[in-house]
Amino acid sequence: MTTESYEQVRRNLFGGHNQNAFVELVRDRAAITGPVQGTPEEFSQILYELTRGDLNNRNKTVSYEAVAKGGRDILKFADGSLFRVVRAKGQIGGSLIVVTPHLQSMDDLLEARELPLSRLVSETLMIHDAFKRVADEYRRVELSKAADKASAELRAVRECRLETIVEAIEKARSGERIMVRGQQNIDALVNLGFVPCLVDNPDNWVDAEDVPGLRYRHARSGIEVLLTGRERFRPIEELNRLEFTFLVHRSDDDPAVFGRMEKKFRGSRRDGTPYPLKEFHADLLALVKYPEELKGRTEEDLGLMADEVELVMDRRQELDKGILPYEAVFSRDTTAIIDHIRRNRTPAREVRKALDYFEYTGMIDGQYKAALYRLLAAAATGRTVAEPGPVDLLYDKRVKEIVAEVLKKIPKERLTPRTITIALTPYVNELGFGRLVKIRERILQLKEMVHDQ
Repeated sequence: MTTESYEQVRRNLFGGHNQNAFVELVRDRAAITGPVQGTPEEFSQILYELTRGDLNNRNKTVSYEAVAKGGRDILKFADGSLFRVVRAKGQIGGSLIVVTPHLQSMDDLLEARELPLSRLVSETLMIHDAFKRVADEYRRVELSKAADKASAELRAVRECRLETIVEAIEKARSGERIMVRGQQNIDALVNLGFVPCLVDNPDNWVDAEDVPGLRYRHARSGIEVLLTGRERFRPIEELNRLEFTFLVHRSDDDPAVFGRMEKKFRGSRRDGTPYPLKEFHADLLALVKYPEELKGRTEEDLGLMADEVELVMDRRQELDKGILPYEAVFSRDTTAIIDHIRRNRTPAREVRKALDYFEYTGMIDGQYKAALYRLLAAAATGRTVAEPGPVDLLYDKRVKEIVAEVLKKIPKERLTPRTITIALTPYVNELGFGRLVKIRERILQLKEMVHDQ
């Protein structure tokens, strides 16, 4: 793997879209099956990555051997792979470095002489100036990163101060998010009078669990503040550095919205027993603890999963199309739809999946779908039923569980379109088109979280 500075140096030296031609020397040498050529600066960057910039001392990755007979210069890697390196002239001027996989000969075994890599750079290839430009750029990037890190640490120290956190809460308006760094500051807020609460389904989730939150009334102004915990995964383990994110609602902003949220906050569990601080800590930790299934995953991994779910959606779409009579749905012929369902004895769960699909495609709207639900339920039971309420499937507990299960099933090294399809297969019949859409959206949501690390 390349260092954290690699991409920044590459962009600074070669531009945003130009990939280093020699990068497989670092990532996957087995993928190099023929000659690879690039500029002296590109080759110098790879040498810097392989040696951490030290060309004079031995390292555990690569060495340089010169074979006098035939004038061969060989890069020898610890995994046994060999590459011949030569300097050539480019077609439009300038120099090129050409690297070619090499098979060891008897002459190599008898006459090869190991030399410092600095000799290859300065005397054999004569690219000392190019390597110096690359090394200087690495130093600039590393100094900049060190300065950014120091600045971030100072900012983190300020954010960790309780007075800073309280000030941020007091200034925040409804709908904004605030971050509280460190579990010790959560406890400090509780000591100041912030009451740990359970928030009952704050976003109208399906199968939603209670979400942890905090509630506070300002003694002098009488303003109440509700803080609802939000999911934000970060690969941080230390309790004093965990970043807890809360959505803010204030009683002096929109009284109607605040009133709806206030009814969702309670200081006890559903059975009426107190909500202990230890349980509050555990619930908050569940919102920020980096899931095991995401460790080691990249944006590309999750993007591949999202693409494969889209293909699964296409297959599910064909199933859903055939469950209900297409023309009757298109013309909203309710009688024909109900007759078709009765005649074919279509299970209610399959009808629901098909209606989700037709709503997603825009053939029917939510109001007509709800009316059909009522009529179908009445036809089955002989009585009227209430219309189902609005839901947000993105936060369906089952959707989250399925995404986690699929990620856990597939080791990173076996993540391919085929393995993703196999892992998703058991859920295709369970879920309708709408749920599959939300599974894809959940994966994209996790992809964004990985990007924001």
